[in-house]
Amino acid sequence: MSRLTKELAQEIVTRTMQVIHYNVNVMDERGRIIGSGDRSRLYQKHEGALIAIERKGRFEIDEESARKLQGVLPGTNLAIQFQGEVVGVIGITGDPNEVTKYGELVKMTAEMYLEQADLLEKAQWDKRMKEDFLLSVIHADRKDIAMLRIQAERIGFHPDKARVACIMELRGEHDADSLPTLKRVVELLEGRQTIDLIAIRNTHQIVLFKPHLHPRQPNTDICEGIGQIRRLLEDKQIAPLCIAVGKAYSGIDGMIASYRSAQDTMRAGQAILPDQTVYYGEDMPNETVSANVKPSWVVEELHQLWRGFVQEDKSGELQQTLQAYYEENGEQQRVAERLAIHRNTLRYRLQRIHDVAGKDPKRFRDLYTLMTARWLSALEEKEPETDNVWKGQS
Repeated sequence: MSRLTKELAQEIVTRTMQVIHYNVNVMDERGRIIGSGDRSRLYQKHEGALIAIERKGRFEIDEESARKLQGVLPGTNLAIQFQGEVVGVIGITGDPNEVTKYGELVKMTAEMYLEQADLLEKAQWDKRMKEDFLLSVIHADRKDIAMLRIQAERIGFHPDKARVACIMELRGEHDADSLPTLKRVVELLEGRQTIDLIAIRNTHQIVLFKPHLHPRQPNTDICEGIGQIRRLLEDKQIAPLCIAVGKAYSGIDGMIASYRSAQDTMRAGQAILPDQTVYYGEDMPNETVSANVKPSWVVEELHQLWRGFVQEDKSGELQQTLQAYYEENGEQQRVAERLAIHRNTLRYRLQRIHDVAGKDPKRFRDLYTLMTARWLSALEEKEPETDNVWKGQS
């Protein structure tokens, strides 16, 4: 239940005095003045308020009564009730014949403020509980599912419909402005119908879950929901953000899986496709697999393959050609058009890749080996393995 705080009491005093132009006092449930237009009266005991509390109603004080009671001046005092309980008293200082007419107005104002404060308190509690639930989900594993289902029921959250986890991460260096920026993003997005849960995960990331409303074909344009989010942030001139969109699943276990897919997609996307700002897990199955590969002899061999290739390709021309060839599914005409080169030039470059790397990109196995080597090397460069026992072995 909401209680009269000193801050709320003083706000009630300030607002009501702007309207009626008489001094107003607010007393707590013990008759102590906790808000007043006359600051010298703060924290004094008000006997008139105690009588109003006992009566659960109004108590008027004239000049004669004021001389007999402690801490009072002429005026009218009315009990403030909230949810059927007296929580304080509001008093107006002045001739009772003049100020009584304002009594019900200021009492109603005070009770309205209490109701608003209670609604805000409940909304804040609901928000905190949903944030706690989301953060519990992203740190959970299968053994926690039963507990999370109970937690979901307590906050009225229905986990069994399909949802997608999204991670939004600030690009570049993170400084003292990072957290305020993330808070601003959350304020802009929370409460939107297209977002079920949202919370700040750390000083550079926000995690949200949105309903999976419309299927999206892999490698197509950004879906409308993510597009709206990005346009909104651009309109508000929010710092550049990367967005990773996980796979759509249902249930508590599905939420955990969706978050992990978004996490892997962000790691792979930032390392392998640093020029992009939106990454979809469904577009990057091979790349995200690479994000979970552990150090081993074969991983180190692929690192060595790529390092040797890069060393010979000083200009980066062959790497650019290989990437375009992979993305255009080996369609040489489209690759040539994309790179703005003649098809003979493309054939020459493909042969150079074969000669330098010892792998023929026109053969599917070799192309996949080269791309896997590229992905693993990009991930290692972004997140170097300091304890890789295979490093340096031949």
